[in-house]
Amino acid sequence: MKQVGDLFPTRRELLKFGGLGLALASADVPWQAQAFSSDRKVTPRGNARNVLYFEISGAISHVEGFDFKETAGLPKDLDIRKLRPDLHLSHRLFPNLEKQMDKFAILRSMLSHEEVHFRGQYYVQTGRQMNLAFAREIPAIGSVIASELEGRRRGEDTFPVYMSFNLDKAFPGALSTGFLHPRYSVVDINPDAAVKGMALDDKAVQLLEQRWRLLSDLRAAERGRIGKLGREMSGYEDFYDTAHRLLSDDRWPQAFQITAEDRQRYGSTPVGISCILARNVLAQDAGTHYVHICQPGWDHHVQIWDHSATSNHYKLCNEFDPAFSSLVEDLAKMPSKASPGKTLLDETLVVAMSEFGRTPGALNNMAGRDHYNKCFPALFAGAGVKSGSIHGRTDADGVKCLETGWNRKEQPRIENLVATMYSALGIDWSKEIRNTPSGRAYPYVDPLGPNGYIPTDEIASIYG
Repeated sequence: MKQVGDLFPTRRELLKFGGLGLALASADVPWQAQAFSSDRKVTPRGNARNVLYFEISGAISHVEGFDFKETAGLPKDLDIRKLRPDLHLSHRLFPNLEKQMDKFAILRSMLSHEEVHFRGQYYVQTGRQMNLAFAREIPAIGSVIASELEGRRRGEDTFPVYMSFNLDKAFPGALSTGFLHPRYSVVDINPDAAVKGMALDDKAVQLLEQRWRLLSDLRAAERGRIGKLGREMSGYEDFYDTAHRLLSDDRWPQAFQITAEDRQRYGSTPVGISCILARNVLAQDAGTHYVHICQPGWDHHVQIWDHSATSNHYKLCNEFDPAFSSLVEDLAKMPSKASPGKTLLDETLVVAMSEFGRTPGALNNMAGRDHYNKCFPALFAGAGVKSGSIHGRTDADGVKCLETGWNRKEQPRIENLVATMYSALGIDWSKEIRNTPSGRAYPYVDPLGPNGYIPTDEIASIYG
């Protein structure tokens, strides 16, 4: 008899954690979206099996972080160290990550359309500006990836393609599948709740299987009537099937095993637990290929460098540093189950960034930094990324972009980041879906910026 494990005390709990995206899915739209390639020919790289996106949600200060500048607001105790001629990093904030920086390419020229958190984080999740007229039908990037990778799923793949950790803490929450089928919904895991479940013994498993057989018999008897209830019922049926397959797979509880050593290295914090679980899920090679981790709380307009403040950048960096650095370190050591001779990092494109940056220069009148979208950095590692490279350049204050760092004179945007992730997974990012509820074509990467057309290229320079 298989053990379900110690993640959740009941199946209902699993549905609660995974049902957010499903509950918000649009209910009155075509089930089968039709995607067509555009006349513009692109060549997806297909250099990664997985993408892991780490959202530094609320915006880290780039001028004390990954685009260090000597500014009037610089605190005195950051212990800035020169790692390379083009890279200075605070040892006080990133003592662990500095040992992993040789694995990263840093792009310092990102530009965002948005400068408020809700819209900026929506932009990060969807790759496009928010338009309230169409927002209900717009899918999350992870749901588009799930729909594209559906045909690649193996018979033994039971994990959802798209999983996230702590994404319910983002301002927009975990966004829905929009016009796509609910089966492509995110399963978002709350890290606090994920480690507080109790083990299900053989009797509980037997009861689960008994109830599943009863439910299956009832569904079969009522198939004709249920079939007329539409997309929502179909979505819930599909979700229950997915939940049952997960709970019957030994790899699911294994993915949620956390050792004392893990907690010590990563930190026994929500972001630490999220990174441990993300590593474990990818290590199982059970069907998950897009992971979104959210670390909220970085919005420090007030007392950003005040040690006495309840929340500040010191505290957030002290949680981020061990969690993210240990994640990258472990991915670089763990062998791939699918590709002999490769590590998980070799087959996973890791991306870390905020929705925008924070104002450079002197601190504001509340000893904080405000929102800044004119230039900010993104970190990339794995999947053939050119390690130890720097792309793009800002001025001495981190205010203006002087070099874009890729093959365009325009600064790269979230749209280009999305194209890069799609390309890495072998997805034709020039596709568009035309049979949307509104009748408005949905391009995978939206070329229409706030002031006219923008490039939709991938950011190829990170590969050297």
